[in-house]
Amino acid sequence: MVIINSTRFDFLDIIEPVTTYTDGYLLSLNLGMPPQVFQVYLDTGSDLTWVPCGTNSSYQCLECGNEHSTSKPIPSFSPSQSSSNMKELCGSRFCVDIHSSDNSHDPCAAVGCAIPSFMSGLCTRPCPPFSYTYGGGALVLGSLAKDIVTLHGSIFGIAILLDVPGFCFGCVGSSIREPIGIAGFGKGILSLPSQLGFLDKGFSHCFLGFRFARNPNFTSSLIMGDLALSAKDDFLFTPMLKSITNPNFYYIGLEGVSIGDGAAIAAPPSLSSIDSEGNGGMIVDTGTTYTHLPDPFYTAILSSLASVILYERSYDLEMRTGFDLCFKIPCTHTPCTQDELPLINFHFLGDVKLTLPKDSCYYAVTAPKNSVVVKCLLFQRMDNDDDDDDVGGANNGPGAVLGSFQMQNVEVVYDMEAGRIGFQPKDCALHS
Repeated sequence: MVIINSTRFDFLDIIEPVTTYTDGYLLSLNLGMPPQVFQVYLDTGSDLTWVPCGTNSSYQCLECGNEHSTSKPIPSFSPSQSSSNMKELCGSRFCVDIHSSDNSHDPCAAVGCAIPSFMSGLCTRPCPPFSYTYGGGALVLGSLAKDIVTLHGSIFGIAILLDVPGFCFGCVGSSIREPIGIAGFGKGILSLPSQLGFLDKGFSHCFLGFRFARNPNFTSSLIMGDLALSAKDDFLFTPMLKSITNPNFYYIGLEGVSIGDGAAIAAPPSLSSIDSEGNGGMIVDTGTTYTHLPDPFYTAILSSLASVILYERSYDLEMRTGFDLCFKIPCTHTPCTQDELPLINFHFLGDVKLTLPKDSCYYAVTAPKNSVVVKCLLFQRMDNDDDDDDVGGANNGPGAVLGSFQMQNVEVVYDMEAGRIGFQPKDCALHS
């Protein structure tokens, strides 16, 4: 395998394996020299790439659940163990971006640079510590660092290892509800594809089904570059919308949802367009697990599903899981895939009808018992004070979210050249 240290090739593609986790999808990130390896969430709803930093015992994560309890140390990046690690400077564009300042000199002023030095761009003090917020009260605290990131690539079909120097990322010492790190794939300058120079082309992913969760032996591909856009004539493409207040999100327009062969339930106009204040539209967000839709549109979908599904409701499981529709499904042979639950179709701008794979809509929340399994609809309501996402509610920012669970076994193409997003249902395990 060839090793190169530049991304300045028009014919270069990045091909990274992605694994399924319990609530999202993980990318392996190799940072430093020699490389230190971390599993991080792939998140199209944010820009910053970050990893836990310090010693394995010093990194603190609050409200991270039993799975990531303090009794189980989380691997942390050690800057001192990397010969290529540097602190990002206060005057860099990345430092200014993460501090979201109207005045580009604020970060250098905050760390005590004299006016002549930061006005002339000569201040060599490091970027001050940052806080970066996500939905649901999630927060990370850290500092910006620069180091080599090592990626798997392809040039004319030849596999390479690619060392990219000067990659800027967050070295996080403590967090709330964010335990293991994130690879930001938004459209901002800090995002991984932006820093690698692929936002003028595009990228794609094909997520494995959640039945492969926690199984590292099964991966699918994240592709950046021309290869992600080639041979996509059979894809369903919908225009990418733009928001002046949230320019780094990937927006599309949702016109309606239909159940099986039934007529489409019309979405409110706010979901197919974005107003002058940046509200409305639907974002494609791999960092949010389930698709969220606003009322009364969401309630109308639930009513339509309940009227055509003849299985007995499991109100007990609805109370215990928080999902709105759960049904008792006869099952004599695992994996209990044979049922008569209806397909769900999304209708996007451009006369695009995306039929979701059934396993992307319903999930068995119990093991088979007495030849019965309970399956629930894995959509959720998006309230005005929605706290489960990277975004606000229906009247504050994006009006709906397409989550990663509904993207399993669907190849998704972010065609930045043409300003569109494409979908194609397929078994990602067979096409990895």
